[in-house]
Amino acid sequence: MTPERWQEIRAVFEQAEMQIEDQRARYLDAACKGDTELRNEVESLLAAAARAGGDFLGSPVADLMQQLPEEEPHSARIGRRVGAYKIIAEIGHGGMGDVYRAVRIDGQFDQQVAIKLVRLGLGSDFVVQRFLHERQILASLNHPHIARLLDGGTTEDGVPYLVMELIEGERIDVYCEDRKLPVNETLRLFLEVCAAVQYAHQRLVIHRDIKPSNILIAKDGVPKLLDFGIAKMLDPAAGDETTLIRPMTPEYASPEQIRGETMTTATDVYSLGVVLFQLLTGRSPYGSHVRTPHELSQAIAGTQPQRPSHVVMAAPRTKASNEQSFEESKEANSARELSPTRLRRRLAGDIDSILLMALRKEPELRYRSVEQFADDISRHLNGRPVIARKGSWNYSARKFVARHRTAMAATSLVILSLAAGIVATARQARIAQIERARAQKRFDDVRRFSDSLIFEIHDALQAIPGTTSARNLLLDRAVQYLDSVSKDAEGDFELQRELARAYQRLATVQGDSTVSNTGQISAAEMSTRKAMNLFEAVANENPANVADQLNLAILHRQKGISDIYYPDGRPEIEKAIAITDRLIRTDGADLKVQLERATELQGLGLCFDISGDRSASVALLQNALTLVDAIAARDPTYQNIRARKAKLLVQLGTEFAYTGALDKARQSAAAGVNSYQEIVAKGAQPDTIRDLAASMVRLGKIELMASDVSSAKQRFKEAREIIEPLAKSDRGNVLFRSDLLSLEFEEGRLHLLQGNLKEGESQLKRVIADFAKLGSEEDSGPGNGVMQSWVGESEFGLKSYTQALQSFQKSIAALESDVQYDDSRTGLITGYVRLGDAQRKLGHLPEAEAAYNKARSKADFASAKNRSDIPAMYAAAEGSQAFAELWMQKSMKADQSEEGALRKKSCDIYHASLDMRRLIPAQLRFSPSEFPVIAQSQTTEYQRLCDSIPMAPTN
Repeated sequence: MTPERWQEIRAVFEQAEMQIEDQRARYLDAACKGDTELRNEVESLLAAAARAGGDFLGSPVADLMQQLPEEEPHSARIGRRVGAYKIIAEIGHGGMGDVYRAVRIDGQFDQQVAIKLVRLGLGSDFVVQRFLHERQILASLNHPHIARLLDGGTTEDGVPYLVMELIEGERIDVYCEDRKLPVNETLRLFLEVCAAVQYAHQRLVIHRDIKPSNILIAKDGVPKLLDFGIAKMLDPAAGDETTLIRPMTPEYASPEQIRGETMTTATDVYSLGVVLFQLLTGRSPYGSHVRTPHELSQAIAGTQPQRPSHVVMAAPRTKASNEQSFEESKEANSARELSPTRLRRRLAGDIDSILLMALRKEPELRYRSVEQFADDISRHLNGRPVIARKGSWNYSARKFVARHRTAMAATSLVILSLAAGIVATARQARIAQIERARAQKRFDDVRRFSDSLIFEIHDALQAIPGTTSARNLLLDRAVQYLDSVSKDAEGDFELQRELARAYQRLATVQGDSTVSNTGQISAAEMSTRKAMNLFEAVANENPANVADQLNLAILHRQKGISDIYYPDGRPEIEKAIAITDRLIRTDGADLKVQLERATELQGLGLCFDISGDRSASVALLQNALTLVDAIAARDPTYQNIRARKAKLLVQLGTEFAYTGALDKARQSAAAGVNSYQEIVAKGAQPDTIRDLAASMVRLGKIELMASDVSSAKQRFKEAREIIEPLAKSDRGNVLFRSDLLSLEFEEGRLHLLQGNLKEGESQLKRVIADFAKLGSEEDSGPGNGVMQSWVGESEFGLKSYTQALQSFQKSIAALESDVQYDDSRTGLITGYVRLGDAQRKLGHLPEAEAAYNKARSKADFASAKNRSDIPAMYAAAEGSQAFAELWMQKSMKADQSEEGALRKKSCDIYHASLDMRRLIPAQLRFSPSEFPVIAQSQTTEYQRLCDSIPMAPTN
């Protein structure tokens, strides 16, 4: 059925409903003019209206289905098992679903939940599909103010169900009245509801049925948005619904819902406006004259609502009208500790304007988003001008005076003495008003652009496979727009803040290596610099503003982590720490400050890891973990804190491995992996799923160090099962492809450790070739130096010494540019040792000695021991052992007069290397720094050789 046909049916139905029973047939004869289909549809609606009674348009259409005959009473489900749960009581029932209280009975743990099932007797495809649609929408939402989906499935008799967190609370309107909630507290509570709706909108979901009964306030005072049963995904390709009757609750429906038009996020803005209107006034925006469903429909579509401040002073109404009397209105108002007169004054002005803007009939004239609606409420609460009032000079001045009463009282005498300058001042004020309006427009444009384009559309595309090229184009346009706006932002702090946040977000999605990005590393660096300049300008002018200082710290830290392998990485993180040092002293209880400090410590720990100070890195990461635990204890849902802790645990496990504490390493990394698995099982974004796979790989490498090859192999297999679908779903995503190639490198190295040299060599060479084709602006994955060293190792094992020599030379060349970093320096020592080994096998002893000398010149065993740097300790020990073997080989070719001295020198050096090995707290299959280590069996064989060869007497 087309929308036009539905409008025709609706018009005839509404007129027919107004006719008395005896005249309806005559009216339908004239209105339908022989159109049998039209008449049948109208008569069907009239019959449904008669069955439903007077509230046909006053309830969701789905609720009318309650009156259909049911196969069984609701109580028939009590005691039944649904999945891992047992139904124990009915909570409520609606149009398509029944909701029950249930308990978990599988013995895993104790838990009470709410289970929603398709209503008994309603098994149509439409109802089932709508129910499954709700379940899919809930699976995509994870917000502290939205009831969480815990599980879902189908019962043994084929009935779909979903398991929700059990919200034991009150409707928001009952909650506000029972607690005599003042206006300001009501507004603050309502802002939390707005945050939930805005979150859903950012994920392209409109609720379409926002009303007090779908907003419960839990026992801890936290609002929870419920019932996404008629919610809709904003999918431009899907078109709009054209069903005969759209599900809605008309008292809270928008004009476009009533008219059957396309619905957008503005639909939810309107419904939120109706809810807030009723919370503040106790009445409907449509007035007392609305009595019939037809009148309600007409009022919503065409009648402008009264000002809330006028409604609370409405004339008395009689009980017969089923409306609230004036005395009842006074009682409701006093519940907010205000008389009707005082409440009118409280609502007049800002709140009147805010609500009337939210309730405009034309969607395009309402607030552009729920966030803008909420921002205006916040502005009002903070005494600042609201967008809805257009900000006249007098209005802005009154707001300024209200915020600075004491200062204005002190300066009033001065103003009087300057009366002669009033005319000139007024002129300047008019100019300032124009400039403020222009600045406000720019501010709104940037925020709307950031929210709609960078945050909403880009994030929605990111979740759709194969959209990387579209995201690149989107970001290019974003840069052009932001650059044009920033040209005249100087001195406008609000605009500069918004621009800086937008550039910061751009940098993240362009090239932040910690999340899914488009691989535009250079563009990300440029966006970061622009954000940095803007944040610094604002922070320098507002040294006491915590938010401004924190924004600057965050950007320094982000830049430091993105440049972690360059000389300016650590200084940037230290700048961030210097800022949070001050904030900790003044605002140490602020969770944002604590979380930023924890993230900085985590980044600084990585810096110390790169420099080889493993002990310091462990200490920093443990301090960061303590902070994260404290945050989680205060607010378990704060800013994805569980995933942050999981990441820290895995990083700490890797760092423990660098110090040789393999048991601690395995325990910490496994705890992180388990946490990630729990998070992903409840529904997570691709970035979190990717983090789970990366954590499994890290745990597998720790298990390899401990010689647990079978466990490591299983970890890599599980990681592949996660990474492959991500990489295949978005082939343009460099990060996913790099992750998959890195995993293939680990599998190739595993072949070598298992003795499958030929298979390992083939796979490692293929991985190197594929990394070269990746097209990333920077080295990604393990790095060419590491990969070439393992190719050389496979060739050395296959006795292809010439090829091994070339691979070790390639490894060294790749590592030389990064010699300032400990892992690269350690890799160079190993590379020169293995290069010397290949030269010895080829009989090139002078070249071998030169290579070993380079290795020993870069080694510092004592320093490595002080820093608990296991990789550097291994490298130093191996460099000494290689020299011992060289001198032994020389002794075998020397004259008899020199042979004894050379053997003694060889064995002395060997015993020194053996002493070094004894000080290493763990014997590993390969170094945590990714490079091969010489097997202990070789040193055992060398010990036998030194003991068995008689030493020649020396002078």
